[in-house]
Amino acid sequence: MTRTALDTQMHEIRTRIIRLGTLVEMALEQAIQSVQNGDQVLCGLVIASDGTIDEVRSEVERLAFQSLTLQQPLAGHDLRFLSSAPSIAGDLERMGDNAAGIAKLLVRMAPLHAAGLGARDQKRPLDRVMTEASIVSGIVDLGQEARRVLLGAMSAIEQSDAHAARFIWQEDDVVDVRYHLVRHDLMTMLTDIHAIPALQQDSRIMQRMTYWLWIAHNLERIGDHCTNICERLVFILEGDATIKPTDDD
Repeated sequence: MTRTALDTQMHEIRTRIIRLGTLVEMALEQAIQSVQNGDQVLCGLVIASDGTIDEVRSEVERLAFQSLTLQQPLAGHDLRFLSSAPSIAGDLERMGDNAAGIAKLLVRMAPLHAAGLGARDQKRPLDRVMTEASIVSGIVDLGQEARRVLLGAMSAIEQSDAHAARFIWQEDDVVDVRYHLVRHDLMTMLTDIHAIPALQQDSRIMQRMTYWLWIAHNLERIGDHCTNICERLVFILEGDATIKPTDDD
């Protein structure tokens, strides 16, 4: 394989990684909208998109291994990129799995909703009285934070920006904080002092709380996968994979 052929194939791999990120971001956005409004049609679209995401990941892996086998690049940027591309695609594909997992959970939850739940105000009350609606609002906020981190990671890839990758790498802490706030509220709702009166009003609420907990966990995992991607990008660009202070610190 000539240098020109290698450059062409590396460009194709990078293009497919960016497309994969776009597909995953779209699936995540639709999953978050479904959390907010219970749209079962959107859930179906997210689940259906998982197959396309898997196919694009396979294309990235095939092209990367083909280039490694035929060209056998020596140590340097080319080798780091080709050896890291399958891992980046793998993390993106797992985020697609997370989005599809959220959609599947929402489909399973649909028969468990109390009448009129979707019409309730889902804004978090100022007095912090915990309700299912306030918890859903927190999950939506968590999802938007995870989506922001994903968009930042993909922008860093498109711009080949190690500085931006390091910044997003550290931003996963924000996702973790939001996840733990949601998890705290959910676990509080599951304790006896809250669970017993809630169950008296709605016998299915504890089942829904469990599903919401799984959905929140899927969103938290997206932040972790973005961290992995940013770590790989820094390794590709700099040959290093350690966090260094950014100008914003």
